[in-house]
Amino acid sequence: MDERDLLRLLAAALADGRVSVRLDVKRLRNIDSPIFVEADSNRWLYGIMAATLGLGLGLSWLAGIGALALGVGSYFAVGRPWIRGRMVARFHEQALTDIAAFKKLWRLHGVTLALAARPVLCRSPAGDWRRFVLDHLAEAPVTVAGD
Repeated sequence: MDERDLLRLLAAALADGRVSVRLDVKRLRNIDSPIFVEADSNRWLYGIMAATLGLGLGLSWLAGIGALALGVGSYFAVGRPWIRGRMVARFHEQALTDIAAFKKLWRLHGVTLALAARPVLCRSPAGDWRRFVLDHLAEAPVTVAGD
């Protein structure tokens, strides 16, 4: 069984709920992370800047400050959860289908796999995700009596 097979087993176990994953988005917001896209954050920054400058120069500096405060509040209330959701979606869509992306992600701190049936955890990068899959998700080899 190679790493691609193990990753397919892990993806299937995540899909059917036998395993759960926790992503520490703060640690995975890294330029080396295959699930973090800087443009997700930049969209919010550019929007806040445009609203602040547009209202500040177009109406008054008080309107600009109000837009800035509203923009920052919106970022924390809506933007950060949206960015987190995008990262989680990329994990399931990309990292679980591309072994190179998954291994790159695993080398970073911030991924924790957990069995649903019992308290067994595997944390990146120190934990061995391959051993976790082999020990808890792979079918046991069948032996025939009398061989």
